[in-house]
Amino acid sequence: MRLFACFTFIFVLMLSVSASAAVTTIQAMSFGHFISRDNSSQYDIVVNTDGSYSYDGAGYVMVTPPQPGVYDIDGLGANGNIDAVLLTQNTPLTSLSARSFQIVNLTETHPATTDGLGVARFRIGGTARSSGNGTNYIDETFNGVVRIDITVSF
Repeated sequence: MRLFACFTFIFVLMLSVSASAAVTTIQAMSFGHFISRDNSSQYDIVVNTDGSYSYDGAGYVMVTPPQPGVYDIDGLGANGNIDAVLLTQNTPLTSLSARSFQIVNLTETHPATTDGLGVARFRIGGTARSSGNGTNYIDETFNGVVRIDITVSF
């Protein structure tokens, strides 16, 4: 007998820059709502920064599609070069029942420089990977935290 579960992911963004910056969420990153068919192997849901996505049909039935995160970060200084961006998963996507998904292969796109007001738009994607431990997932929300470190030259 297979158990099915629907999932909602909430993606929290942390920002680490030396300047006083703020994050405006244009579109929150989401791995969508889906039904887990099987957890006897690890299965992936991939969301790309361009909005395309893929998932393993042996592991999931997609109910609502995933979407990349789109975030405006301001206070970075006008027309500054964006020298480096580092994405780090601070916590896996976990639920109240202690089940989890790992976020792997985080990706991002950004402009080469901030605009004249010191704002840059970042698009974030990545892969949510099931545990593959055989434990069935239940219908619940999973939350996680990803940190972004940005280096900007003024």
